[in-house]
Amino acid sequence: MFAKIVVVILALGICACSLLALRQARLQAANELAEARLRVRTIDERVSIVRAVIAGSVTPEQVEEMTRQVAMPMVPMALQEEHTADAPGAENGATLVGGGR
Repeated sequence: MFAKIVVVILALGICACSLLALRQARLQAANELAEARLRVRTIDERVSIVRAVIAGSVTPEQVEEMTRQVAMPMVPMALQEEHTADAPGAENGATLVGGGR
């Protein structure tokens, strides 16, 4: 009888330890996810700052001049799907900054 009680207590202890290990793994995964989200937020903030600096240093006239220097026609990104088949380089999947393929 004593051996049965010892086995039951040991089995319950092993179950409790495995549950604690599972809980710890979940907490660690949640912590890593939160840290990743914070890193993404920090990078997004840096990107916004750089975009603001770029926007402040380039005038619309300069942008128009740069688009004139590009050999391919510039296509708005909203219309990119419509123009990808007939744009040069579309067969190899190359994408240009201007939105054409």
